[in-house]
Amino acid sequence: MANRSSRGSSAPTLKDLARLAGVSPITASRALHRPELVAEATRLRVAQAAEQSGYVPNSLAGGLASRQTRLVVAIVPSVGHSLFSDMLDALITALAAQRYETTLGISHYDPQHEERWLAVMLSRRPDGVVLTGTEHTARTRRLLLNADIPIVELWDYTPHPLDVAIGFSQEDAGRAAFRHLWACGYRRPAILRSDDSRAQRRAQGFLRAAAEADAPEPAQVVFPESSPQAGRGRDALDALLARARDADAVFCSSDALAQGVLAHAHALGLSVPRRLGVLGFGDQVLAADSIPALSTVRVDGAHIGRLGAEALIARMSGGAVIPAQDIGFKVVARASTLRDARPPSA
Repeated sequence: MANRSSRGSSAPTLKDLARLAGVSPITASRALHRPELVAEATRLRVAQAAEQSGYVPNSLAGGLASRQTRLVVAIVPSVGHSLFSDMLDALITALAAQRYETTLGISHYDPQHEERWLAVMLSRRPDGVVLTGTEHTARTRRLLLNADIPIVELWDYTPHPLDVAIGFSQEDAGRAAFRHLWACGYRRPAILRSDDSRAQRRAQGFLRAAAEADAPEPAQVVFPESSPQAGRGRDALDALLARARDADAVFCSSDALAQGVLAHAHALGLSVPRRLGVLGFGDQVLAADSIPALSTVRVDGAHIGRLGAEALIARMSGGAVIPAQDIGFKVVARASTLRDARPPSA
């Protein structure tokens, strides 16, 4: 989708839908809102035209004095991770300060679920949309193009956003994670991760860095993001030891997973960090209080949320497109990877 400098009126209308379906606007409206009043063939023809054009019924039609609803739609993968909740809290707080209400949707890391939820919420004619990440279905992109409203994608950085993107490079974070473990003296680091696309891209960066260092290809243990949180660290570490007994460090896709690994390593009598280095992702609130303190990749979720709100408010006020922003990340070295009890040299 090309960047847009202002809001327009390119969204398909009921008349456009009717013309595409070959029916009158009244028949098209009935097919959408009172399908029992039209023939099944007509209903299907209108539904196909709506799918093809990206038409979204306006549930607020006739009830608005202007296009502005002061409603923002925000979609996040989960509120179970503090990084997303920190980002969301900062976003909603900043929007509320400018009298915007936020309706929240949870995608559960599923682009199809994001698509379905967005299609429903666009019928309320929000003034703006906030998405988490940059990977969306073709229909989601078409719906957003036709809605022609400001869009902010948070968490992932891309130089080619739908409208505005604020985040960081997942691949670079993975590359930095490998380099930290390598600098700490680990020569067979492995990856423990969920199957969501962001963790996958961090793993790709990790693998590239390993290849650049001429290191053995890191082993990976991948589990469904939908699997229960309880026992993930235990099960992932057991699977790794069964597959790659000589792995001497792990890069985990979240701090929660890393803390589970720490607990299970202790139960197995594996010394951390001497026998096994453990690196998390997120720098969540308990990372520094783990035993040993957890090394991790820090991302400032609240900062992303605040910047996202500022960018969206500017765009909803008619401002020009803001360049994509890469806020970066930081590898925080703590005891779980420091064999010699001091940070490695840069």
